[in-house]
Amino acid sequence: MERFDVVVVGAGPAGSLAARAAAEGGARTLLLDHRAELGYPVQCGEFVPANSELNDLFHCPELIADAFQIPPETVLRETRWMTCVSPYGHRFRFPLSGAMLSRRAFDKALAYRAEGAGAELRFPLGVTGVEGNLVRATGGATLEARVVIGADGPLSTVARSVGIQPERVLFRMITATVDAPVADEIDLFFGHEAPGGYGWAFPRATDLNVGLGVTHLPRGGTLERLLDRFCAHHGFGPARDPTRWWVPIGPPPDSLVRGSTLLCGDAANLVMATNGGGIPTAMMSGWLAGRAAASYLRDGTPLRQYDVEWKAALFAPLERAARIYRWGDRYAAYDPLLALGMRYIGARGLDSMMRLRWPSRSGRNS
Repeated sequence: MERFDVVVVGAGPAGSLAARAAAEGGARTLLLDHRAELGYPVQCGEFVPANSELNDLFHCPELIADAFQIPPETVLRETRWMTCVSPYGHRFRFPLSGAMLSRRAFDKALAYRAEGAGAELRFPLGVTGVEGNLVRATGGATLEARVVIGADGPLSTVARSVGIQPERVLFRMITATVDAPVADEIDLFFGHEAPGGYGWAFPRATDLNVGLGVTHLPRGGTLERLLDRFCAHHGFGPARDPTRWWVPIGPPPDSLVRGSTLLCGDAANLVMATNGGGIPTAMMSGWLAGRAAASYLRDGTPLRQYDVEWKAALFAPLERAARIYRWGDRYAAYDPLLALGMRYIGARGLDSMMRLRWPSRSGRNS
């Protein structure tokens, strides 16, 4: 049986940051991923906000500076605007600085940074369960870890193994690449085209990342049919390489620590409910989890310190975003009501919601 200080399950943004932080803290660290190629298939809209925008959302500049480091070679295009499109085509545009990434390159770069910091990287190698300090891997191998970090996505095997089941709604997601003109803005579409959710069109280098996230499918419908209709309606070319996955939307859990296991990223339900973004929170929570594991192993700091730190940085904005999502979701099922609501709060209100804050016209501010 191989023994490690830390085993990190999942080499996405959360897991790679966790492995890097743990290794830099002196822990003998193993980073696993079940995929044959890191970052592929692409299960993401590939957009990240600029550091200045992220500071506006979370107000933890030191953590953002440490964790939210985007490898420049993975950036496809910088963007300056976001537009929210109502069910009847009314466009609400506001400034939002960010960048489009190649997740295929981005995930690899983050994992190789972790490897460069001293973590051992193994893939493809999946995990079938966690029992205390034992990690059961595919193929019958068993690994022993003093700390396990689950960064294995919304259907996390690690979370299920240790009994963490956060409150959430799982959005069905599909993304693809299409040929279409590109600009320096990202577009979100709301209404019947994406039942209970949203569609998007984000500019890559020379094409678009388009997709849908929905809470339910029409009777007899499929994600692929919805995406084909969405692309045809907006004049996009045929969808190439469609990929499906899940995004968890809900309030952040009370604790992400169970015994010697920590959760981060999508496995921990740390997605921004009003805009669906998860890369920044994955990177920040992963960094904190890895740092907490190293501190525990090196200095005996209780692993519960991870709960203290991620809550201080992330809990309040994410919890507020979940409440805003539930408030807005009451209007999402009926296009005329949704369109009227979007006109009422306007571009400023939609900007606030994307920034995890209540629209001023909602009459709420906390």
